[in-house]
Amino acid sequence: MATAILVALLTATKGTFCKMSENEATAALGRLQIRSSRRRNHDAKKRKGLECWRQPVREVAGGLVRIVRNGRFGQFRLAPTPLEICPGRALCEKHANSEYLIFVDESFYNFFGFADVEGNFCHAALGLPKQNYAALQEAIRPSLEAYTSRVGALTGEPPRELKSVSLARLPLDFRIGFTRELVSALIATGGFVAGFYSTTRGIVMERVRTNLLDEIDRVPEEHAALYDAARTELLTEFKGVGQSRLIKQLLLHPFSALSNLLASFDCTFRVRYDPRGQREDQEVRAAMGHYMQGLARVPELFGDDNPFLGMDIHIASHEDVGLQLVDIVAGEVRGFFRLNQEALSENATLTLITGDSDEPLQYFLQFNQSIHNVGALSPMSSPPAAKLALENSENLISYYYPVLAAGIVSCVSDTGQPRLLEISTGLILDQQE
Repeated sequence: MATAILVALLTATKGTFCKMSENEATAALGRLQIRSSRRRNHDAKKRKGLECWRQPVREVAGGLVRIVRNGRFGQFRLAPTPLEICPGRALCEKHANSEYLIFVDESFYNFFGFADVEGNFCHAALGLPKQNYAALQEAIRPSLEAYTSRVGALTGEPPRELKSVSLARLPLDFRIGFTRELVSALIATGGFVAGFYSTTRGIVMERVRTNLLDEIDRVPEEHAALYDAARTELLTEFKGVGQSRLIKQLLLHPFSALSNLLASFDCTFRVRYDPRGQREDQEVRAAMGHYMQGLARVPELFGDDNPFLGMDIHIASHEDVGLQLVDIVAGEVRGFFRLNQEALSENATLTLITGDSDEPLQYFLQFNQSIHNVGALSPMSSPPAAKLALENSENLISYYYPVLAAGIVSCVSDTGQPRLLEISTGLILDQQE
């Protein structure tokens, strides 16, 4: 729950915790400067981390800003959020006050049961204004027909639907062309994509960290027993019809982020999810509805209105182009993380990130007249940043950057930290426990 709320906060664009007047920002920074004078730390490792950080500061009253603390000098300043400078923001602004249709798909490998540490789980979303869905289908139709022809020639029979595993078998130049056509169609129709990924180890380690809160400030180097205990807890906790409890828990992450993103532009949305089984679908639908209603009961964070219009889980993917397209996105997100393990390990630490911890770079938000530590920022090294932001044939997810929601890909690090890869800022945000 905490992870989902943090992601929602980070993608928001309005509310007292994101937009501040110049006077309010100055007052907030003043209060933080007083606090920081009591917490200065000149540790050599922190100084080294700061030398790599180059985040432009924009003190714009009422802008999309966040408060960043330099741990070396105990100084605070305002800096842009990823959403402020990502290329996809203009699309959301153009289609403000619209009803969006969001397609959600999952991809997993040896994940359920938490036995294989290399198992993984991926969620992807593809959204666009509902009124533009027909236009998207028409725009992508030639590419779908070409895909059907190519796969039919390869396998001897036409495919039932567009699938990531089948597309991956086709020549690279065809896959690149297909991806470009899809991104162009999304830009033309006001669409976006989003992705979340975690390994089995990441999910279990997240529970290990949670279990140690209020006890110690760092996961021990030798933590095999803690890992086994956390895995046993998860196995006991997430039982039920077709793993529906685990699926709905994992859905909280993309749901809360997308909800707040769209609410920021005064948009409502309906989710369409590929059906699995009647009883399981009912469990997931009911849980998501209850969760979204709960967010609406916290107006200081999420506003007074609930943008969530409901979830459809009755249309099979072979009958819905949107569900087929989001399957392609999920495949590319999962492919990126499997190919680039450094995205899960870079700057990851066993040290817990709490309200009292003191990292080299910290991200603060103000809401309800209080300042809250959201997490630790660190520079993303050039290789993963380039693989996400610059078009390259090894990582087709890079072609989606112009329509990537808030310019962010989210994941859980190898050490169990919920993290955001902020492509537009070149930073990694590891969230507070």
